[in-house]
Amino acid sequence: MDDRIWRNISIGLGVICALLIGVAGALMVVGNRGETTAGPTATPTQVAVATGTESTTPTAAPTPTATPVYTGPATPTPAPSQSAPFATVVFNGLALDAANNKAGTLRTFVFQTDGIGPLNLSVTKTSAGGTTKMCAKVDTQAFACKVGSLPNFVKAFADTAHSTWTVTLQGYGNSKPTVDLSLTWPTNNAVVTISHLRFQGTGTGISQGLNGFTATFQPRAGGTVGLKASWSQVTVNAEVTLIDATSTPTVKADQRDFASATYLTPDYSANVDSGRTYQLELRNTSPDTGDQPDLTAKLSFP
Repeated sequence: MDDRIWRNISIGLGVICALLIGVAGALMVVGNRGETTAGPTATPTQVAVATGTESTTPTAAPTPTATPVYTGPATPTPAPSQSAPFATVVFNGLALDAANNKAGTLRTFVFQTDGIGPLNLSVTKTSAGGTTKMCAKVDTQAFACKVGSLPNFVKAFADTAHSTWTVTLQGYGNSKPTVDLSLTWPTNNAVVTISHLRFQGTGTGISQGLNGFTATFQPRAGGTVGLKASWSQVTVNAEVTLIDATSTPTVKADQRDFASATYLTPDYSANVDSGRTYQLELRNTSPDTGDQPDLTAKLSFP
């Protein structure tokens, strides 16, 4: 062949190659565009989207869990900057009036916190089948209330230099249980004022829960336990007993009688030691007259 023929063949092959390369490039571009547009298949989720609305995909309801029952008394964990130490007192065997008793009263306990820190306000024991309404408030705020066999406020928290706390107890409905009340709070001066307890005297069918009170405490330091008390309506013979309950059997550490009285005079006081557990009892030793004296007392301990 002459040179013109080879030149024509070369030109033709070049044109064919160019066409093939162009077609292949176009196919690649189309293929890439197809992947970008379609993307992977979307799957539904159950999380909130950016607009704040939630997916309409239904979700299963959470399985309910049992609420643990507080069996205290127990001391809460101190707050990091808590300055005042915890004080704890348990009022044992308090007989409550039923809410539907028109002559009934609220058993009331008032005390002061010093500085910040948690509180534990709990009914720790109750008579069989008893239901209690327990309410608590701080300073002038409204009462918060709980109802149950062992109601409690284990997440209460003091956040001021000094606050006054009030706790009330009452049977719920026609229930009139006998309960133990445990109070733990941060304070430099452990003082509790008690109001509207029964002081009915000694007689058949009169339980100790309707005749004064028993308070169990452990001093944080050696010092003096003190008790002021007065009652309405009647003159009675009263008796204050201090028991060292550190070991078994318990030991009577002190006992004093107040004859024909409407209040304790002089105020009761006795020395107590740190690291020991004490019970202080106040009882009306006179026969029950059918009256229902209203007892007010102020208990203090180191």
